[in-house]
Amino acid sequence: MTSTTHAASQASEPSEASDAHETGGDVQTIALEILTDEELSVLLPDQGVVVTPVLSAVPAAERDAVRRTAFRGLVARGIVDPPGQEAVTAALGAPAAVGDVALDLRVRNDVLSALTLRQSASAVVAVGRTTSSDQDFWYAHVVEDVVLLEEVGSDGLHRFALGHARDLAALLLGAVVHPEASDGTGEDVELAVAPDSEAPSELVERLGQAYLRADVLVVRREEGAALERPDLTGLFTGPRGSWSILARPGSQRAWAHAETLDSVRTRVAALAAGARS
Repeated sequence: MTSTTHAASQASEPSEASDAHETGGDVQTIALEILTDEELSVLLPDQGVVVTPVLSAVPAAERDAVRRTAFRGLVARGIVDPPGQEAVTAALGAPAAVGDVALDLRVRNDVLSALTLRQSASAVVAVGRTTSSDQDFWYAHVVEDVVLLEEVGSDGLHRFALGHARDLAALLLGAVVHPEASDGTGEDVELAVAPDSEAPSELVERLGQAYLRADVLVVRREEGAALERPDLTGLFTGPRGSWSILARPGSQRAWAHAETLDSVRTRVAALAAGARS
């Protein structure tokens, strides 16, 4: 086991490892651990902007028991190495201690590295992705020259990977644009209310059912300053066209604008640049 500082330094640059994955062009990411909502709640009491779809559905009265079970799983998987048997007994017998991470847990080095990067990110690109049949979430935690990627499914599994911050625009483009997307055409469409969980009917008529909706936020973390509610950029892409929606905080109206693939790339590159600035 190693200290937090040393663990973070080991993850400061993605290496040419055997578990590196091509994500398009020369962009590579390195797959890290997969953790559940419940396990992350033991390791990190503050989840920040990241969703926990399974744990959030658990009644508050039952969450301590869920965390105790998750703690046992972390120990069994070798991710957590408690200081001693007394600490294990105390943790399993004291729900509040587990839920609040009161223990001095020794976390496996690769997981500690990922958690350290996650907590120290200067900005997070948060994406909610919706298709006609499914929904998941994608996050890029930016830490200087490194980006920690986190994909969260409706099953509450958090899949982590490591990449270069210089590749953020390409990584984000791959995450938010339909692989068969084409140029959009037509006049702007005014929406009565900013879109929430459902794709606007006006766009569904034009895009059909083969579309990917991506709602993108860039959330900056500044020391001592309250987080401002950022603008929400919505991208709808598919074989029958591409559209963007910009919804400002508190606004009850939004406009859908037809986009070319080039203009989508430009918009995504600007979002990535904003996260790195």
